[in-house]
Amino acid sequence: MEPTLIGYFPKKTATRPDWLKVSHVEEICSASECISVGPLGWIEAWKHNGNWLFNSPEVAWGLTGDAKREFEMYAFAQFPFRLEDGQLISEPMSSTAVVPLPENFELLGYDAVARSCGTTFECSPLSCNRGASSMTCNSHCLFDTLEAAIEGAKEFSHGPWEPGPYYVVAVYRERRGSAGRHGSGERSRT
Repeated sequence: MEPTLIGYFPKKTATRPDWLKVSHVEEICSASECISVGPLGWIEAWKHNGNWLFNSPEVAWGLTGDAKREFEMYAFAQFPFRLEDGQLISEPMSSTAVVPLPENFELLGYDAVARSCGTTFECSPLSCNRGASSMTCNSHCLFDTLEAAIEGAKEFSHGPWEPGPYYVVAVYRERRGSAGRHGSGERSRT
């Protein structure tokens, strides 16, 4: 089962908030914008695709303006199913106009993210609802395996979490210090 690359998104990667008492979590790399946010006004610019992401890193970087050094570039690949009330439901993916993932992106893990109001990512309970306190996750506050993400999404879709349905996405980030990072090799942690 292969995921489909659905787009790129620049984020200000936040360090673990004090209220998330999980010492091995160093940063929040979730698909949602609840903690690690994107650039101001990105929706109004109306350059996003049908998944509310961007078809290329170049288009996404264009929205960061003078604040470019504060952001890191993420990419998301969605698996062809959703989870509702604990049930896995097939949801075929259509082809996209997203440019292929550059070699300087690395897989950080997998996220289970809600999309109750349409196509934009909403809540990622591992970080947004302190799910990392009771579920196994990595230092990026993501699941390490696809299987763990599916199990997490099942739990989120029928437990006391945010409303679903839930989707599982592979989360990639442009490797720190890579040339594609506009030569800065720096990042800001909010």
